[in-house]
Amino acid sequence: MLNEAHTYVFRFSIVCFFSLVSSVLFAQTAGVGIGTSNPQATLHVVGDLVFEPDASIVPTRLVGISATGDLTHLQLSEDLNIVDGELQVIEDSTDDNILFVGEVDQSADAATTVIYNNYDIGIDSYNNENAVLRITGESNGYNMTGFANGYDGRIFYLYNAQGNNVTFFNLNANSSPENQIITGSGSNEGINGEGVAEFIYDGVQEKWILVNIRS
Repeated sequence: MLNEAHTYVFRFSIVCFFSLVSSVLFAQTAGVGIGTSNPQATLHVVGDLVFEPDASIVPTRLVGISATGDLTHLQLSEDLNIVDGELQVIEDSTDDNILFVGEVDQSADAATTVIYNNYDIGIDSYNNENAVLRITGESNGYNMTGFANGYDGRIFYLYNAQGNNVTFFNLNANSSPENQIITGSGSNEGINGEGVAEFIYDGVQEKWILVNIRS
């Protein structure tokens, strides 16, 4: 039979046990609050935080904080990486000697179009990263008076990948002034059959300059 002292210790132990269990269950369901009795997350800290990192652990992610104070890991962009615990910028390994090739298919317009004015060849859209523009789909000879969406310093090589001749008109009014071509000779110039014409846009004159033709 337990005496009064033993009964008190036993009851105290029972109370402590159930208090501990209640705390654990509350923490699992409502979160743990430090500096607050109303945690809004699994761990809710109100106050300062001192962090001493373990040098033996190599980080692989970054952590950021939202406007509401929530912590979350950050997604790294393609030009950033974490190497040996340090955030590094990934250098562009693109070979400057490689020119990307894009396509301009004229087959949908070839039957009805002989002259292309303000021609949209995708310079600011699907061909914005391509320097060589491969022209295909033409069934007859055709003419070009200008190209749309030029900007200062933009260079492209028009590759006439077909046997039909193409003629570039010099300062032709069928295209808007900012889209027109300066051939350099004052006359119309062209590619006889398969060949390449090199153009660069002059932002001062707001014109395409025909630099070279290789037939």
